[in-house]
Amino acid sequence: MKKKIFKSLLIILLCTSFGVASYFVTLKMDRMKRGEDVNITVTFEDAETYVIPNTQKIDKEKALEEWPYIVHVENTGSNKGLYQIIIKDMEENTIKRDVLEYSLYLDDKEIKTGKLKDIKDNILYTYEINADTKQEYKLYIWANEEANVDKPVYEYALSFSVIKTGGPGF
Repeated sequence: MKKKIFKSLLIILLCTSFGVASYFVTLKMDRMKRGEDVNITVTFEDAETYVIPNTQKIDKEKALEEWPYIVHVENTGSNKGLYQIIIKDMEENTIKRDVLEYSLYLDDKEIKTGKLKDIKDNILYTYEINADTKQEYKLYIWANEEANVDKPVYEYALSFSVIKTGGPGF
């Protein structure tokens, strides 16, 4: 009876050791294949917050003639990274998202357009960046109807939430 218990414990110990060793071997192989780090830096061309230059009702074509909010994203790491662009309204705003539309460009190509009020959880966009890569975003925001306030102001900020991709077995 003692021999059966000993053999069972030995088999369980060997299986557990094999599983843990396999995990670390897979992790090491994955790191060798794709690198280990994601180093994303975000640079705002003007300021970390931005006030839309024109608060009067305009169409998209006219809005694209205005100066955009420009942000540069760079990954100097050796691994691909995933990130989210998060938009945050400033407290001093007198214009609400209900009357605002936006157009987001990545490296001078339009990638997303819509109404600000339709953005879920303030996540403007989710995208990935390869190792040793630079990207440039331009964000245009404009009013699609007249704001019924004395001093119309809409100020916002963008932030980036970085997520490393991959892992053992991916």
